[in-house]
Amino acid sequence: MNQTADTTVLYSAVLRPHRSTGLTGVRIVTTLVAVWFMILGVVFAIAGAWPVAPFLGLELVLLYVALRINLRAGNTSETIALTRRALTVRRVDHWGKQTSFSFPPQWLQVNLLPMPGDDNCLELRTQGRSVAIASFLMPHERSELAATLRRALGRLTSGYVAAEGNWATSSAA
Repeated sequence: MNQTADTTVLYSAVLRPHRSTGLTGVRIVTTLVAVWFMILGVVFAIAGAWPVAPFLGLELVLLYVALRINLRAGNTSETIALTRRALTVRRVDHWGKQTSFSFPPQWLQVNLLPMPGDDNCLELRTQGRSVAIASFLMPHERSELAATLRRALGRLTSGYVAAEGNWATSSAA
């Protein structure tokens, strides 16, 4: 088998956490809350409770900081790539730090471990090493990803993959 066939990506997925809004949404929410707090501040000042106004401003700043931290956490990603030689997971955290894990696909186990409640944990395990992946996805999405990874690994280990390796490449979001 040649080097090109060994390094051809047979399956890939890029996983990112869900975010309901972007920077524009954060600014809109903060502006609406600021307008509401200004109205409340005026009402409290007229009623003689003017010391409330600085606390409303502090709450607004804390809200904005919390929303920005949440938005930054959305920059996390995991990239999964399967070749004939390895299944590689590359993580990028919200600070941009990259971590990579590589496993030989022949003996790789894809385990979906039940957790308390309706939660689960998707784990890749082989030769005494393991890594949990897709922790930011919903439980049903981790189940779907586990099934997809098992199918891709099954095709690879059963010899179903054509020499060119040109079968379905998928991406999960």
